[in-house]
This record gives sequence, structure tokens and C-alpha cells, in this order.
Amino acid sequence: MMSEDQYLQEFECSFEAAILGAFYGKEMRIADEEGRICSVPYDRAAPVFTAWDLGYTDDTSIVFFQVVRNEIHVIDHFAGSGLAMDDYLSVIKSKGYQYGRHWLPHDAKAKTLASGGRSIQEMAQKELGFDKVRIVPDLSLQDGIQAVRAIFERIWFDKKQCEEYDLLESLRQYQREWDDDKKRYRDKPRHDWTSHGADSVRYMAIAWQSEKQAEPIKQPKFWHDQTLNELWESTPKSGKRI
Repeated sequence: MMSEDQYLQEFECSFEAAILGAFYGKEMRIADEEGRICSVPYDRAAPVFTAWDLGYTDDTSIVFFQVVRNEIHVIDHFAGSGLAMDDYLSVIKSKGYQYGRHWLPHDAKAKTLASGGRSIQEMAQKELGFDKVRIVPDLSLQDGIQAVRAIFERIWFDKKQCEEYDLLESLRQYQREWDDDKKRYRDKPRHDWTSHGADSVRYMAIAWQSEKQAEPIKQPKFWHDQTLNELWESTPKSGKRI
């Protein structure tokens, strides 16, 4: 009558079993069992991407990730509360990573009086590069959660960096709202301290899909890198037969 996680909690006294109503509890338990929460070093041969969840009256969460051989390596995480946008941009630049793109949520496009009539997107573009800043595609919350679940088996977390600002615990405890009248969980997430870390991972999953679907840039080849057939195909023909 019990789920696997209920059994592990009740009879095995497991602290790793998923919390009831948690969106990613089972996925986090499997990641732990498979050794994907460990030391994940920065790979200097691959660009670092960031995915942001912006908080105006509460926490902002930023995940730093790389895509290495079709694996998603979450190598770093930062969270802060009540900081100015300039402070977050300073953190980004201080890391010393070689960046690919920075993915912001849709509310980053809104202009505010506090920022002199500029949007967070515009501020980030000025400091990080116009071509480096993107807005994540506008998916529904449920579609975003499914996007996270779809990629979870690819994700590796750096244990030390992802524990410092509670990203791992956020993913373990990110829960559905409880409907006391119907005695069941709603599909809607409960908004609490876990939301920001979980939302930044949701934006990471959407960003990864966008990067994956992007048309790769075809690099030009020098003549000494081409085969004879490629050279023949690229050579202009006069139309005359010799």
C-alpha cells in the first residue's frame, strides 16, 4: 500500500527517502545513490552557462553549469537576498569562468524606476555582453518541471558548491501545496525558501533544451584540413570539360 519512499522512511529509517509531495525527491535520491552528487570540477575546455531566478523581496538564485559529453555539470551556485543587480553581476565576473550564455527569466525584461528605467536584461547585457544574455523560452510551470525531470539523469552536482547556499536541499524539499479540504496534494508548488533554487534549476533545464536545439555553427575548414573530395566540391567549376 506504500510507495517506495514511504516504505524507506517508515521501515528503513532512511533520511534520503523523498519527502511526500516533493517534485524531485525521488530523482535526488537516485542521483545520490548513483554518485552524481560529488566533486564536479570546472572543465576549462567547456563554456559555463548560468540560469537565474530573480527575487525582488526575497532570494535570487544563480546556477552555474557546463555541458560535457551530454552531461549537465552543476559546478557552482550562488544565492543572495536584498542585493543590488550590480552585486550579482560582480559575483558572476569574479568567478573567473569562461562563459557561454546567461539565461534570465521573463521578468528580467521589466523596466524599473529603481534601476533608472532600465531592465535587468539591459543591465546584464551591458556588463556581460549583449550576445551573452538570453531570456528563457516562456514555458508553463508544469512544462518546466517536466523539463527538469526529463534531464535529471544527466545532471551531476558539485556537492560542496551546491550545499553552501542549500541548492541540494531546495531540490529535495521543493513540494506541492497541500489541499486540506480534499486531503491531497495540488499540482501547484508551495512557495517557500525552496522555490528559488528549484526555479533556477527549472530555467537551467529549459535553457539546456534551447542550447541543444540551436543550430550549430559550421566552422570553415582550411584547405589542409579537407579531403580531396571536399576540395573538389568547394572548387568553382567553369562548366568546361577538359
